[in-house]
Amino acid sequence: MTLIVAGYEYAKSVDYSKYFDDEAKPSDPTMEIEGLYVVADSAITDANGKTLLNGFRKTYEIDVKLWKPSFSPGGSFHSYNQVYENNKIFISFAGSTLTAQHIINSITSHLGKLRISYRRSQEGSIGYTAIRHCQKNPLEQNTSGSTWDDDTFLDRNFEGLLTGELIASTIEYSITEALTSASKFKLELKDFEAMHTELLAGVWCPANRRHELYVYRMESKRDDDGVLVPYTRKRLVPENEIVVLGMQKQLESQAQKAFEKSLSTFTPPSKELLNFVRDAIKNVAAQGKKGIAFPMSLTTLTRHKIKKIFHQE
Repeated sequence: MTLIVAGYEYAKSVDYSKYFDDEAKPSDPTMEIEGLYVVADSAITDANGKTLLNGFRKTYEIDVKLWKPSFSPGGSFHSYNQVYENNKIFISFAGSTLTAQHIINSITSHLGKLRISYRRSQEGSIGYTAIRHCQKNPLEQNTSGSTWDDDTFLDRNFEGLLTGELIASTIEYSITEALTSASKFKLELKDFEAMHTELLAGVWCPANRRHELYVYRMESKRDDDGVLVPYTRKRLVPENEIVVLGMQKQLESQAQKAFEKSLSTFTPPSKELLNFVRDAIKNVAAQGKKGIAFPMSLTTLTRHKIKKIFHQE
């Protein structure tokens, strides 16, 4: 079992009235978004809920790299050897550790190799775009020997190409690709349940200048041959919503109430939900049960900066 709680981090607004004359009325404080956070326990259990170990990392920091093309002196495409833009995200998972490792490897590979390319309109003009390294790339498939002028593929043409949507869609593709690799083994329902894994991703969108939290729940469908095929769909989490992985059914409504309490008392949600996970771990232990355990981790994302703190209790 796993308990992971994530959401948008808020901070109390600054009262600027104190900088004006004495007759100014104090402003009404509000809670404003300043980042994302995720709190995770660290227990690994078997199929019966028995704790096998603790101290296991369930949140990972992943680099996002958008590569720009380079050209030969004659103007023909040469290679991708320079990063145009860097970003960082966090990924947390609940479920099969083996499946999660396979998925995280896929996500890391795809997000580290995003590439700038182009598409041509019917009128012949070009538009710049960012794609996965495994997608068809007209730059690399140039069979006509096209060359490019000096006023094309300039850095200013690439502004806004790296978006939260691009990152989130690449994660969705990576997860489904990793899960699809198992479909050739004709999974039965028990096999599907054994590999069940769900994830969430904390992203800073540099194009829209906002923090975005995505959740990926594992689903399944039957193909034309009746084979059970696992896949996922991304969902952008609203700013007033908490996400719980693992013990979702047992604790999500309580976690949501803790979040709402934090806003009403002008307390950072990360602090309130850290205490929530701490109390949940202690309550489970007091009942003689196992499945979630210390230490727990608090990971925060503020734009491009990720910070992680471990708590033994």
